[in-house]
Amino acid sequence: MDLKVFEFLGAEVPNSVGDIREALDLLATSIDTAIEQVGEKVTKSFENKDFKKAAELSLNSEELDSISKKIQEVISDLDTIIYDRNIDEDLKEMDQIDEKSIPNYNDYLVDTEVEHNLYEDLTHKRPCAFKIEGTRVEIKDWKGVLVQTINYLAKKDPNIVRSFVDDSKMNGKKVIYFSRVKLPTMRAVVEIKSVNIYVATNLSANGIRNLLIKMLNKYNIKLSDYKIYLKADYSELH
Repeated sequence: MDLKVFEFLGAEVPNSVGDIREALDLLATSIDTAIEQVGEKVTKSFENKDFKKAAELSLNSEELDSISKKIQEVISDLDTIIYDRNIDEDLKEMDQIDEKSIPNYNDYLVDTEVEHNLYEDLTHKRPCAFKIEGTRVEIKDWKGVLVQTINYLAKKDPNIVRSFVDDSKMNGKKVIYFSRVKLPTMRAVVEIKSVNIYVATNLSANGIRNLLIKMLNKYNIKLSDYKIYLKADYSELH
Protein backbone atom coordinates (compact mmCIF):
# COMPACT_ATOMS: atom_id res chain seq x y z
CA MET A 1 0.00 0.00 0.00
CA ASP A 2 1.25 3.48 -0.93
CA LEU A 3 1.78 5.38 2.31
CA LYS A 4 2.14 8.77 0.66
CA VAL A 5 -1.50 9.56 1.33
CA PHE A 6 -1.06 8.77 5.04
CA GLU A 7 2.12 10.84 5.17
CA PHE A 8 0.12 13.65 3.60
CA LEU A 9 -2.56 13.26 6.27
CA GLY A 10 0.14 13.19 8.93
CA ALA A 11 1.31 16.59 7.74
CA GLU A 12 -2.06 18.20 7.08
CA VAL A 13 -4.54 16.60 9.50
CA PRO A 14 -2.39 14.55 11.91
CA ASN A 15 -5.23 13.52 14.23
CA SER A 16 -6.87 11.63 11.36
CA VAL A 17 -3.86 9.30 11.18
CA GLY A 18 -4.44 8.28 14.78
CA ASP A 19 -8.15 7.75 14.13
CA ILE A 20 -7.39 5.52 11.13
CA ARG A 21 -4.79 3.59 13.12
CA GLU A 22 -7.21 2.95 15.97
CA ALA A 23 -9.98 1.85 13.60
CA LEU A 24 -7.64 -0.59 11.83
CA ASP A 25 -6.37 -1.90 15.16
CA LEU A 26 -9.93 -2.63 16.28
CA LEU A 27 -10.64 -4.34 12.94
CA ALA A 28 -7.51 -6.50 13.19
CA THR A 29 -8.37 -7.48 16.76
CA SER A 30 -11.91 -8.45 15.72
CA ILE A 31 -10.56 -10.55 12.84
CA ASP A 32 -8.09 -12.32 15.14
CA THR A 33 -10.92 -13.08 17.56
CA ALA A 34 -12.95 -14.52 14.68
CA ILE A 35 -9.98 -16.68 13.67
CA GLU A 36 -9.79 -18.12 17.19
CA GLN A 37 -13.51 -18.90 17.09
CA VAL A 38 -13.12 -20.60 13.71
CA GLY A 39 -10.23 -22.59 15.18
CA GLU A 40 -12.53 -23.96 17.87
CA LYS A 41 -14.95 -25.08 15.16
CA VAL A 42 -12.10 -26.75 13.26
CA THR A 43 -11.29 -28.79 16.37
CA LYS A 44 -14.93 -29.82 16.77
CA SER A 45 -15.15 -30.76 13.09
CA PHE A 46 -12.13 -33.05 13.46
CA GLU A 47 -13.64 -34.60 16.57
CA ASN A 48 -16.81 -35.29 14.55
CA LYS A 49 -14.67 -36.55 11.63
CA ASP A 50 -16.22 -33.91 9.40
CA PHE A 51 -12.99 -33.36 7.48
CA LYS A 52 -14.64 -31.50 4.61
CA LYS A 53 -15.99 -28.88 7.03
CA ALA A 54 -12.64 -28.70 8.83
CA ALA A 55 -10.86 -28.05 5.52
CA GLU A 56 -13.37 -25.35 4.59
CA LEU A 57 -12.96 -23.64 7.95
CA SER A 58 -9.17 -23.86 7.78
CA LEU A 59 -9.07 -22.37 4.29
CA ASN A 60 -11.19 -19.40 5.30
CA SER A 61 -9.20 -19.00 8.50
CA GLU A 62 -6.01 -18.72 6.45
CA GLU A 63 -7.63 -16.03 4.30
CA LEU A 64 -8.67 -14.09 7.39
CA ASP A 65 -5.16 -14.41 8.81
CA SER A 66 -3.72 -13.03 5.58
CA ILE A 67 -6.05 -10.02 5.80
CA SER A 68 -5.12 -9.46 9.44
CA LYS A 69 -1.40 -9.49 8.63
CA LYS A 70 -1.87 -6.93 5.85
CA ILE A 71 -3.76 -4.69 8.26
CA GLN A 72 -0.99 -5.12 10.84
CA GLU A 73 1.56 -4.02 8.25
CA VAL A 74 -0.40 -0.84 7.59
CA ILE A 75 -0.75 -0.26 11.34
CA SER A 76 3.02 -0.60 11.71
CA ASP A 77 3.58 1.98 8.97
CA LEU A 78 1.06 4.32 10.57
CA ASP A 79 2.84 3.89 13.91
CA THR A 80 6.01 5.13 12.21
CA ILE A 81 4.23 8.25 10.99
CA ILE A 82 2.62 8.83 14.39
CA TYR A 83 5.89 8.27 16.23
CA ASP A 84 7.94 10.48 13.91
CA ARG A 85 5.46 13.33 14.11
CA ASN A 86 4.62 12.99 17.80
CA ILE A 87 0.95 12.69 16.86
CA ASP A 88 0.22 10.51 19.88
CA GLU A 89 0.95 13.50 22.11
CA ASP A 90 -1.72 15.46 20.27
CA LEU A 91 -4.18 12.59 20.63
CA LYS A 92 -3.61 12.38 24.36
CA GLU A 93 -4.15 16.12 24.75
CA MET A 94 -7.48 15.78 22.96
CA ASP A 95 -8.73 13.51 25.74
CA GLN A 96 -7.33 15.51 28.65
CA ILE A 97 -9.49 18.60 28.65
CA ASP A 98 -9.07 21.15 31.40
CA GLU A 99 -12.50 21.13 33.00
CA LYS A 100 -11.89 24.51 34.66
CA SER A 101 -11.54 26.16 31.25
CA ILE A 102 -14.92 24.92 30.01
CA PRO A 103 -17.78 27.42 30.21
CA ASN A 104 -21.03 25.97 31.54
CA TYR A 105 -19.16 22.80 32.57
CA ASN A 106 -22.30 21.27 34.10
CA ASP A 107 -23.94 21.28 30.65
CA TYR A 108 -21.64 18.46 29.59
CA LEU A 109 -22.14 16.17 32.57
CA VAL A 110 -23.87 12.87 31.78
CA ASP A 111 -25.63 10.15 33.75
CA THR A 112 -22.85 8.26 35.55
CA GLU A 113 -24.99 5.13 35.88
CA VAL A 114 -25.41 4.58 32.14
CA GLU A 115 -23.29 1.67 30.90
CA HIS A 116 -21.15 2.07 27.77
CA ASN A 117 -19.47 -0.74 25.85
CA LEU A 118 -16.02 -1.03 24.32
CA TYR A 119 -17.21 -0.67 20.75
CA GLU A 120 -18.30 2.93 21.24
CA ASP A 121 -16.29 5.94 20.12
CA LEU A 122 -14.90 7.29 23.38
CA THR A 123 -13.17 10.37 21.99
CA HIS A 124 -13.79 13.59 23.97
CA LYS A 125 -15.45 11.67 26.78
CA ARG A 126 -14.32 11.54 30.42
CA PRO A 127 -14.78 8.31 32.41
CA CYS A 128 -15.61 8.04 36.09
CA ALA A 129 -15.64 4.25 36.53
CA PHE A 130 -15.55 0.87 34.83
CA LYS A 131 -17.03 -2.49 35.71
CA ILE A 132 -15.36 -5.80 35.01
CA GLU A 133 -16.99 -9.14 35.79
CA GLY A 134 -19.42 -7.38 38.12
CA THR A 135 -16.77 -5.39 40.02
CA ARG A 136 -17.07 -1.61 39.71
CA VAL A 137 -13.87 0.44 40.00
CA GLU A 138 -13.91 4.23 40.39
CA ILE A 139 -11.29 6.17 38.39
CA LYS A 140 -10.63 9.76 37.29
CA ASP A 141 -9.41 9.44 33.70
CA TRP A 142 -8.57 7.02 30.87
CA LYS A 143 -5.12 6.41 32.31
CA GLY A 144 -6.83 5.17 35.46
CA VAL A 145 -9.08 2.88 33.43
CA LEU A 146 -6.06 1.24 31.80
CA VAL A 147 -3.90 0.93 34.91
CA GLN A 148 -6.65 -0.32 37.21
CA THR A 149 -7.85 -2.84 34.62
CA ILE A 150 -4.32 -4.21 34.38
CA ASN A 151 -4.14 -4.40 38.18
CA TYR A 152 -7.42 -6.35 38.23
CA LEU A 153 -6.21 -8.76 35.56
CA ALA A 154 -2.84 -9.18 37.27
CA LYS A 155 -4.61 -10.41 40.40
CA LYS A 156 -6.64 -12.82 38.30
CA ASP A 157 -3.59 -14.32 36.57
CA PRO A 158 -0.26 -12.45 36.75
CA ASN A 159 1.43 -14.69 34.18
CA ILE A 160 -0.89 -13.59 31.40
CA VAL A 161 -0.13 -9.92 32.04
CA ARG A 162 3.60 -10.67 32.09
CA SER A 163 3.26 -12.42 28.72
CA PHE A 164 2.09 -9.16 27.11
CA VAL A 165 5.72 -8.01 27.01
CA ASP A 166 6.66 -10.72 24.49
CA ASP A 167 3.35 -10.79 22.60
CA SER A 168 3.55 -9.14 19.17
CA LYS A 169 -0.21 -8.62 19.23
CA MET A 170 0.06 -6.59 22.44
CA ASN A 171 3.18 -4.61 21.52
CA GLY A 172 3.64 -2.81 18.22
CA LYS A 173 6.90 -2.79 16.25
CA LYS A 174 7.38 0.93 16.79
CA VAL A 175 5.23 1.64 19.81
CA ILE A 176 5.90 -0.37 22.96
CA TYR A 177 3.06 -0.55 25.48
CA PHE A 178 4.43 -3.23 27.83
CA SER A 179 8.03 -3.70 28.94
CA ARG A 180 10.07 -5.26 31.74
CA VAL A 181 12.17 -2.10 31.91
CA LYS A 182 11.32 1.58 31.66
CA LEU A 183 12.25 2.37 28.07
CA PRO A 184 13.06 5.97 27.05
CA THR A 185 10.63 5.69 24.12
CA MET A 186 7.70 4.89 26.41
CA ARG A 187 5.62 7.87 27.51
CA ALA A 188 3.65 8.43 30.70
CA VAL A 189 5.00 5.15 32.04
CA VAL A 190 3.36 3.49 35.03
CA GLU A 191 4.90 0.57 36.89
CA ILE A 192 2.62 -2.37 37.59
CA LYS A 193 4.44 -3.49 40.70
CA SER A 194 2.54 -6.71 41.26
CA VAL A 195 3.91 -8.17 38.00
CA ASN A 196 7.13 -6.13 37.63
CA ILE A 197 6.32 -4.59 34.26
CA TYR A 198 5.88 -1.09 32.90
CA VAL A 199 2.99 0.14 30.78
CA ALA A 200 2.82 3.23 28.57
CA THR A 201 -0.37 5.18 29.27
CA ASN A 202 0.07 7.98 26.73
CA LEU A 203 -2.84 6.81 24.59
CA SER A 204 -6.03 8.35 23.32
CA ALA A 205 -9.35 7.15 24.71
CA ASN A 206 -9.96 4.90 21.71
CA GLY A 207 -6.37 3.67 21.85
CA ILE A 208 -6.93 2.57 25.44
CA ARG A 209 -10.25 1.02 24.41
CA ASN A 210 -8.48 -1.10 21.79
CA LEU A 211 -5.83 -2.22 24.27
CA LEU A 212 -8.53 -3.15 26.78
CA ILE A 213 -10.25 -5.35 24.19
CA LYS A 214 -6.99 -7.18 23.47
CA MET A 215 -6.32 -7.76 27.17
CA LEU A 216 -9.83 -9.04 27.83
CA ASN A 217 -9.54 -11.44 24.90
CA LYS A 218 -6.31 -12.83 26.37
CA TYR A 219 -8.21 -13.57 29.58
CA ASN A 220 -11.24 -14.96 27.73
CA ILE A 221 -13.38 -12.32 29.42
CA LYS A 222 -16.47 -11.46 27.39
CA LEU A 223 -16.57 -7.85 26.24
CA SER A 224 -20.14 -7.77 27.52
CA ASP A 225 -18.68 -8.26 31.02
CA TYR A 226 -16.80 -4.96 30.79
CA LYS A 227 -18.59 -1.62 31.00
CA ILE A 228 -17.48 2.01 31.04
CA TYR A 229 -19.24 4.74 33.01
CA LEU A 230 -18.85 8.34 31.87
CA LYS A 231 -18.75 11.57 33.83
CA ALA A 232 -18.86 14.02 30.93
CA ASP A 233 -19.13 14.19 27.14
CA TYR A 234 -17.32 17.10 25.47
CA SER A 235 -18.06 16.07 21.88
CA GLU A 236 -20.07 19.24 21.22
CA LEU A 237 -16.96 21.32 21.88
CA HIS A 238 -15.17 19.83 18.87
